[in-house]
Amino acid sequence: MAYKSAISRLFGRSPFKPLHMHVVKVKNAVNLLEPAMKAFCYGNLDEVKRISDTILEFEKTADDIKNDIRHNLPRNLFMPVDRSDLLLFLNELDNVIDKAEDVAILMTVRRKRYIPDEIKEYLMDLTKKVVETINTLEMATLRITELIESSFSQKEVDSIFEIIHEVDTKEWESDKIGLELIKEIYENEDLLGMGTYYLIRISDILGDVADHAEDAADVLRNMIAKQ
Repeated sequence: MAYKSAISRLFGRSPFKPLHMHVVKVKNAVNLLEPAMKAFCYGNLDEVKRISDTILEFEKTADDIKNDIRHNLPRNLFMPVDRSDLLLFLNELDNVIDKAEDVAILMTVRRKRYIPDEIKEYLMDLTKKVVETINTLEMATLRITELIESSFSQKEVDSIFEIIHEVDTKEWESDKIGLELIKEIYENEDLLGMGTYYLIRISDILGDVADHAEDAADVLRNMIAKQ
C-alpha cells in the first residue's frame, strides 16, 4: 500500500498520513464499544458477537497499517520527529485497540446474567467517556501534518496541546465513572454472585482503553515538546 504526504519530498516516505489512518481504525474499533455495550446490557448476545467480530476486523487492518509504518519509517536525519517516539506512539495505539478487542470478546462469553439498571447506566456512561477519549486523541493526530508543515509554529503547538489536555480530562472523567461503577457492582454483590468479578473485569478493561489513549497522548505531547 502506498502512502504519500506533502512533506514526502523532504522526508522520504512520510509516516504521518498512514499514522492517522491507523488512529482512525483504532477509533472506529473503540466507537463500536458503545453499541456493543448497549447490546450487552440488554442481553442481545448475538449482536454483541457480531460487533465483536467487526472490532476484530478493524484490529487486523490497524495491525497491517502499523506494520507498514514500522517497516518504512525513515532512518535518516531528516525525520521531523524522533523515530523512537513514533514507534512508542504506535505501541500505545496498539494497546488501545487490543484492549477494545479484549473487552468486546469478554462481553460475549456469558449468556445468562442479571444486571441491575444502575449498573447498566454506569457501564454505558463509562463506555461513552472511553469513546470520547479516543475520539479526542484522533483529533490531535489529525493536526500533526499541519503542525509539521507550519514548522511547529507556536499557534499549532498550543492548539494540539489544548486537545491533548482534553484527552487527559476525559480519561480522568472515565476514572471517576469507573470508580462509581465498581462501588455499584459491590453494592449488588449478593444479587450478582459470580457475575461480580465478571463485571469488574469489563470495567477494568474499559478503563485500560482510556488509560492507553491518555498514554498515547502523553507520547504525542512529549514528541512535540522536543521540537
